[in-house]
Amino acid sequence: MTAASATRGPQVADLPKRHEALLVLDIDEVVLHFIAPFCELLSEYGAKLHFDSFKLTGNVRSISTGTALTGHELDGVTERLYVEQTGRQQPVEGVGAALSRLSAIADIVFLTAMTPAFYDQRRELLDTASLHWPMIATERSKGGVVAELAQRWRGPIAFVDDLPPNLEGVRRSVPDVHLVHLMANPDFRPHLPPMPAGTIRAANWLEAEAALHRIATEG
Repeated sequence: MTAASATRGPQVADLPKRHEALLVLDIDEVVLHFIAPFCELLSEYGAKLHFDSFKLTGNVRSISTGTALTGHELDGVTERLYVEQTGRQQPVEGVGAALSRLSAIADIVFLTAMTPAFYDQRRELLDTASLHWPMIATERSKGGVVAELAQRWRGPIAFVDDLPPNLEGVRRSVPDVHLVHLMANPDFRPHLPPMPAGTIRAANWLEAEAALHRIATEG
């Protein structure tokens, strides 16, 4: 896959800009539930996710035999979830109202590592939920994309993600970005790997909104 085909969505230069502050948000487990519908889909395959460590491979096991699903099988389940996401994934509680308020003081961009081939399904899902902010779906490093965004937005920039490695990648690429960790489902939280220094942890959108408001207004 070429670099061009590995990304779908607006070009950074074409994104609307009304504020100097910018909020860059991952989608799965930040804006949309992922783990809960993934577990529901697994049950249709006769499997269950066990929250024994911070990974899927090895923790998804057949209910009848206890055999772990292979990485290839898990990829197939994930792909089906993305194909059917408009009927399976729901917005995280409070996200719509929080982003509507935050959009008065900061621009908002969704940045997802979801396979770009499913861009249209996700755009439809977000629009149906009145989450109309621009979305970039990419297989590139999120740090690289945030670095490009930082060339246009000169005010405070916050990056919100559920995966500590993504937060670390953005920190390496753009050291001045404010990092916020948010994972809607609490079951993996006890097994999270270390966060980059200074990461703000939010358990829900009430906490995330307060943190992002401070970042956007105070830097």
